[in-house]
Amino acid sequence: MKKLKVYASKILKPIITVLIAFIIGGIIIAISGKNPFYAYAALFKGAFAGNGGFYNTLFSATPLIYTGIATAIAFRANIFNMGVEGQLYLGAFTAAYIGFFVTGLPPILHVTLCIVAAAVVAGIFAAIPGLLKGYLNVDEMVVTIMLNYVATLFTGYLASYPFKAKGIGFSATEIIQKSAEIPRFSKLSQLNVSFIIALLVVAFAYVLFKRTTLGLEIKSIGENRNFAEANGMNTSFKILIITIISGMIGGMAGAGEVLGVHHRFIANFSPGYGWDGMTIALLGKNNPVGVLIAALFFGVLKSGGSTMELVAGVPRSLISILQGLIIFFLAIDLALTHPRFKSIKRKGIKKQAAKEM
Repeated sequence: MKKLKVYASKILKPIITVLIAFIIGGIIIAISGKNPFYAYAALFKGAFAGNGGFYNTLFSATPLIYTGIATAIAFRANIFNMGVEGQLYLGAFTAAYIGFFVTGLPPILHVTLCIVAAAVVAGIFAAIPGLLKGYLNVDEMVVTIMLNYVATLFTGYLASYPFKAKGIGFSATEIIQKSAEIPRFSKLSQLNVSFIIALLVVAFAYVLFKRTTLGLEIKSIGENRNFAEANGMNTSFKILIITIISGMIGGMAGAGEVLGVHHRFIANFSPGYGWDGMTIALLGKNNPVGVLIAALFFGVLKSGGSTMELVAGVPRSLISILQGLIIFFLAIDLALTHPRFKSIKRKGIKKQAAKEM
């Protein structure tokens, strides 16, 4: 009965969060003189009507599945990897470089090489905060946020100067070889085979959490690192491994965008996929299936937003408002329930009490 209540709470909290966000969004729409029911109907119709709408929804969800899983793997171990955006950029540039530099390979090998190289480079980059957190207990939130700027600025420099394509007026590399392109499913959408790879990543995360020793260790570290260490676990090394895996999946997200969508690296191409991944992970409760559902839901919002604007006259900026409201309520829930923030709060109360005495 207790387990049933826990599962019910995990399922109901995200649903209630989304419903509250939609209710507030509906009030905003009504105040602006529009019909919220008509607007939301247009939103969902645009996201699912015909093959084009459905494909666009899956396409919009694809990078969020990667970044959501990358974040969830770290979050589950109580490691706040907020550097997925930077890992995505490094993975994207690496995939583009291998894509245009390496020639003469058959498509399956070339695409595989690009994705593996992107994952390896991003994983090595993620090892920096992993080492600092695992062995020196340096706050990974600060380190990963700062490394985002390092990655985006560094790859922007590479695309603007030494590897910039000739004859173009924006910062981007050469077009990748045809053999490195990930095929699309239809001419109606940019949806490509990267979506299938993303589903395989979800399956990998599910098996990792449910069927492996490392999955149990991730859970143990997340619940109580000191207890796990007292039971003989080398938590420092495990934290390093977890951050590397998280970073590798982030790098795969970047590779998917380059190989399947842009076919070159473009500076500042991401609208914030790495940051959205944190919201997806929290909304999905760090569960692979939950992350998949949350990413698809965000895909609906992104895909149907243009139809809502066109048909109902409600600007697409409402989607940003809805996402912001969801993030706001998730942040409140995190602050109230997450053990890490509870411990910070307890320490603050103890310090205050000591001062008053």
